[in-house]
Amino acid sequence: MSGIGNRLNTFQDASGLVTVSIFEITSPNEQQHFTDFGVNVDPDMICIGGGGVAAEFPQGALLTASYPNDDLSGWLVSSKDHEVANPHFLTAYAIGLKIEGMDRNQLLNGFVRVDAADSGTGAHPEAAASNPGDFLLVSGGFRVDTHGAGNLATASFPENNFSRKARSKDHDISDPSNLRVFAIGIRQNLPVGRVIVRIESTDSASAEHPASVAALPPGFAMTGGGAEVHVNGAGNLLWKLQPATRTDRQDFSGASKDHVHFDPATITTYVMGITIVR
Repeated sequence: MSGIGNRLNTFQDASGLVTVSIFEITSPNEQQHFTDFGVNVDPDMICIGGGGVAAEFPQGALLTASYPNDDLSGWLVSSKDHEVANPHFLTAYAIGLKIEGMDRNQLLNGFVRVDAADSGTGAHPEAAASNPGDFLLVSGGFRVDTHGAGNLATASFPENNFSRKARSKDHDISDPSNLRVFAIGIRQNLPVGRVIVRIESTDSASAEHPASVAALPPGFAMTGGGAEVHVNGAGNLLWKLQPATRTDRQDFSGASKDHVHFDPATITTYVMGITIVR
């Protein structure tokens, strides 16, 4: 299921060349498991980033995928409850991008690219995907290829200006899975100017349900975000990766929770943005 979402806001960078909008769709019904629930951006935009929100309470439902669709027209999110039933609504977010002086087809043909890498099957898979050297990382995502009880996300975040990393884990019930990581990059030198990327991060305190919010400084337009849970024991799992929902602030929210077993953790949340200089 996919459709053009409700536009929450629109932001521009300092040059006025970069415009981004964030779109939102919430599932019409509660389900225990969602697979590739999607939200599309406006047809003249490309989907440069996104996120999803499952459920913190009463038992919790966790994220298993948050990644771009094949033609960058939208974002796909998956979630599931685990061990204990928790039918939930799932909200998917997509970040649409357009650049003045370049149309959608031009951006897709040589100026924006998606690179992917697989972890191989494992109980606690981890993988990183990189863009080539003339591209800058601006966003990314992950998809756990789960076939059994569930392998659940613990991290999806930028390592640096070129590489995106993700991690997941099975929880109580064995389910070795492959994890695919997606790195979305933009060519550093565009026909309209040179791209500069900004990455900000914020750490939470240790908690059973840690959460943090990272904000972009003025002058940049949001392209993505992510979060990394610093797991110590049984596991603390992602349920929220949420781009800005307000009209006055470009921030990205990340949240996780222990599940069935007590396991306080910290979470680092990231936000990414770009500006163009001529």
